[in-house]
This record gives sequence, structure tokens and C-alpha cells, in this order.
Amino acid sequence: MSEHEEGVASAEAFQGQAVEASEIRDALVLHNIMEDAVLEKTKVIMSRMEMCRCEKCYLDVCALVLNQLPPKYVTTLKGSLMSKLPVMTHKNDLEMTVMITRCAKMVQKKPMH
Repeated sequence: MSEHEEGVASAEAFQGQAVEASEIRDALVLHNIMEDAVLEKTKVIMSRMEMCRCEKCYLDVCALVLNQLPPKYVTTLKGSLMSKLPVMTHKNDLEMTVMITRCAKMVQKKPMH
């Protein structure tokens, strides 16, 4: 069973029990898996470009990209690692690459530091 499936199974176990809403809320977290994909892919793309790779520039690129993408939220148990869900189709991956490159060029031209 994958870590994601374990998290889902544990969350489903709550449904069969009479537990306080605060207990469920304390055990589960909301997570945007699109953010993980952008953070990872941005590092790779920026490493291939001649630009500043400081934390500020990196996060500026990520913020510009994430503000243009629809979020993909999932729930998981606190502290459990997210399994890599198949969030990206080939078309989405290509669009994300183009968007990251475009945003990286914007930051490259006008870094905010």
C-alpha cells in the first residue's frame, strides 16, 4: 500500500468512528501538489539558465508560475509524505515548462534584489 493509500485509509477510518471534528482537523492537512511539481521543475529549469539562482529569485519564479496555474489540492495525514500523484499529463508538463521558462526570463531581466 502506498503512503497516499495509507493516508486515505486512515482518513476513511475516521468516518466510521465517533470522533471530534477537531481530532480529524488535527490529523489531516490540505496540500497543493501542483506546488510540489512547480518547485521541483523550477530548480531544474533555472539550473540550465544563466541567471541568479538565489532563494529570492527562485521563489519569485515559483510564485509567478503558481499564480497562473490552477491548484490541485489533496488531503493527507499530517507528517506523512505525499506520494507522487500523476498530476501531470505530457501536455500539462510541456505547458508548465513553457510557463516556468517565461517567468524565469522575467525574473532574470528584473530581479527583485
